[in-house]
This record gives sequence, C-alpha cells and structure tokens, in this order.
Amino acid sequence: MQKDQRLLDLAALLLKAAEPVSWREIQEQFPEDYGGRGEAAIRKFERDKAELLELGIPVRYAAGDEDLPAGYLIERDEFYLPDLRLPPEDLALLYLAGSAALASGTFPYARDLAHALNKLSFAARAPGASEAAGLAARQLSAPDDGEGMDAAARVEELSRAIAHVKRVHLVYLGAERRETTERDVDPYGLFQRGGAWFLAGWCHLRRAIRTFHLSRIVSLAVNASAPRTRDFVPRGDFSLAGFATRETWEYDVHAPVRCRIRLDPPVPAEVLASFGPRAKLLEDGGATVVEVEATNEEGLLRHVLALGDRAELLQPRPLREKARAVLAGIERRLA
Repeated sequence: MQKDQRLLDLAALLLKAAEPVSWREIQEQFPEDYGGRGEAAIRKFERDKAELLELGIPVRYAAGDEDLPAGYLIERDEFYLPDLRLPPEDLALLYLAGSAALASGTFPYARDLAHALNKLSFAARAPGASEAAGLAARQLSAPDDGEGMDAAARVEELSRAIAHVKRVHLVYLGAERRETTERDVDPYGLFQRGGAWFLAGWCHLRRAIRTFHLSRIVSLAVNASAPRTRDFVPRGDFSLAGFATRETWEYDVHAPVRCRIRLDPPVPAEVLASFGPRAKLLEDGGATVVEVEATNEEGLLRHVLALGDRAELLQPRPLREKARAVLAGIERRLA
C-alpha cells in the first residue's frame, strides 16, 4: 500500500472507532504494513504517527481504565474544527474573500482553497457561488500563464519551508542598489501588504531579521538535506503580526531616531492613520505634531514629502535639511 493511502486509512480507522484501537487490531487491519512481531513494524507505525502529527492529526496512546481498553485514538475535539454556525450572509462574505484570494493568482494551496469554496457555495447558497467555483476550477486547470503562476509556486514553496523549519538559499535583487546578492535565510513567515507578498526571516548575510519582497527573489532553493530535521530554532521573541504591520520608516536600517512632523489643519483622519498605531499625536496651536521613532529615515522622508504642503519635517535637523534639498531639486527641474 502506498504511504499516502496508508496514512489516510489509518486516520479514518482511528476517527471512526468508538473507543481506543489496540495495536493488535491495527496490525489486523494493516497486515502488509504493520504485521509481524518484529520491531520494524513498530518503527514504521511510529514514523506514520509522526507523519500524521505533521499533518495536524494527533494520534495518542490511551493507557486504558475500567471503562475503556488501552489503545490508540485521535481526539476528535483536537481534529475537527468547531461548527461556526455562520448565517448565510456571513458565509457569502467568507466565500467572496476566498474568491478574491484565489483570483490573485498568488495564494498558496490554491487547489485546497478551491475545494473549500465549493463547500462554502453549498453552505451559503450564495447567488452565483457555484458558477464562481466552476470558474475557479477552470482557472486552476488552465495552462501556466507565466508570472502569476510563478509567484503562486514561490509562495507555496516558501510556505512549506516555513512549516518544516527549513533554511532557504536566495538570489535576491536589492531595492536600493539594484545589486544581486546570495544569502541563506531562516524563514519565519510570509505576509501580504499592498497586494505584494513578503518573506520575513533571519538573514545570515546581514546577521539580522530582514524583509524580502518576493518579486525581487531571482531564485530560491530549500535546503534538501535531512528533510525531517529542523534547520534552525525559531526566535521566541519574533512576532510576524508586529513585523508585518511595521511602517517603512520602521525597517531596520540604522539606529532609532526620534522624528517630529508638523501637519497643518485641517488634518484628515486618513493622514493621521497613515503614520501607524505607534505614532504619538500632539496638539500645537491648531496643528498636529506627529512623533515617530524611525530606523529608516529615507522611508519617512518619502512618506512626508508625499503629503505635500500640509506636512513639515521639524526634527531631526539633518533629515529636515535633506527634505529641503529634495524639494529644491524638484523646483529646479520644474523651472
């Protein structure tokens, strides 16, 4: 029996059982795989248990008591997701969000998502849901159209490396200098921002956590040696959510610098929100002064200049002078 089929049959056997399944019963159900009295059958079974655990299916041994016999089981509460009992309109919104992710062409595990959307279409009874699911299936079976499919494959490959804690080797095109470098990266997580995918991880070349724009990854290779062994220990103090919500001036380029920006009234709420949740807002005679801590002054400079005449850099003085020089250069070109 093929391993994939054996794992599925083993999980089905344990899920259907009303009580723990003994080792003898398992051997009887899988005589070609676990039969015999030798240790080889036990080692094979333990490897299969480990495989199921990696797939999110925890198999555990119950010692048994007066009510239940000893044996192996899968805790259904740990395996099955709870029934969310969403109303049809919420299911329709969830279906719409999944369809948008699928249409982007870069969502990892797109085929699994398409199957999930098919199930949601029946649950939601959403108008046009079945037709949209059919369109998604046709798109998935369409020939590779180049860049979009390459991006999807890259996201999925990195997702597997993250799940199995495997190091990746990148050939990367830098944004500022436009130079190609090679580096090993311990991948911590993927996130999407502004419609683009980013990889966050420990860069062995820079000896720091770095962010990599997937469109600038020229090539990548996952470490193929010891596929069942972790290549690194993920940092306990790393938060992907916190890292993904950083503003551009919070990227680690230099030591932290306290910056102050004055915004003339009226200040739209979206402008204030553009400085992120960690900005400190102060009132100054009708105007608003924004205080941020920047570790990438270039990113903050671009943001402030994009706000036009309503924004003025107050501190630090070197960055203020640089802003003046940039504006003077623009004025000369337009003259």
